[in-house]
Amino acid sequence: MKTSDLIYFETDDSCAICGAKGIGILSEHHIDSNRANNDYDNLIVLCHNCHHKVTNDKNLPKDIINDRKRHLIHKTMTTYGLNALKIAKRNGFGVIAMPFLLYHLVDLGYMTKEENQMGYGDQEDATARFAITDKGKAVLEKWFA
Repeated sequence: MKTSDLIYFETDDSCAICGAKGIGILSEHHIDSNRANNDYDNLIVLCHNCHHKVTNDKNLPKDIINDRKRHLIHKTMTTYGLNALKIAKRNGFGVIAMPFLLYHLVDLGYMTKEENQMGYGDQEDATARFAITDKGKAVLEKWFA
């Protein structure tokens, strides 16, 4: 899934702050103000009104944007995925999990699938070992430290 699709999906095609709907009134806001940084964790969907407020420091503080994005990241990663990242970072050798629970983190570049651990019937990867990437460590430190 493309990053722009993901950020619209996580807000259900609405403004992350006020909830206004309608693709024509929405835009992608770069949280760190660096338009070259198009990483998932730096983008949030805002309506034109909220986007104007945050970029012009008019009654929408950046800490509200950051807090909302942290919640959206948690929603997208899932509690299971976020815990897997934390455990993998803490123990240094990864986590063993059912792959379908962590493939979205592999797609985001936060984890890598290292090896199959156990099969079940015809399924060779009933469980697998996953390792955290540098990008995964960075997202944890930035948003969940």
